[in-house]
Amino acid sequence: MIFFTADQHYDHQAILKYCKRPFENTIQMDRALIRNHNEVVNEDDDVYMLGDFSLSTKLHKSKIEQIVSKLKGRKHLILGNHDIKDPSFWVEIGFQSVHYPYFEVEEFICVHDPSLSQVDRSKTFLCGHVHDLFLHQKNCINVGVDVRYFKPICIDLIRDILEYVIKRRI
Repeated sequence: MIFFTADQHYDHQAILKYCKRPFENTIQMDRALIRNHNEVVNEDDDVYMLGDFSLSTKLHKSKIEQIVSKLKGRKHLILGNHDIKDPSFWVEIGFQSVHYPYFEVEEFICVHDPSLSQVDRSKTFLCGHVHDLFLHQKNCINVGVDVRYFKPICIDLIRDILEYVIKRRI
């Protein structure tokens, strides 16, 4: 199965207030994100993380690596504005692949910033970056944890959402 997620912001204290996340601290948030991820993802699944995995720096490499190692599935990262831009950093800590600014997965274009969806309105983009903005449009769907119950979303559910959105507009 293929899953998508974005904007986990592991170990990012300010995100708790910024997005009104229901956690007391980053330890509680990180544990919940890992638990929720592993409830839906299996080891043989592919998970595309559409940016802002963590706000930590290279100084916190071991902490980020610990988090990555606890997450099930083959992990792929599309870099976001808060991610370290060195792809080798992410590969060294456990990501199968790293991409920027976009990556195509089946019929979807995966990006961090939804503004890229304006480049080609004939394609369907999956994005993050906008946190609690509930994007369900014909050509752009937010897969970020803040609108997905802090869990990755599977490709089949995205297709169902897209079909509903298209039918609703006809």
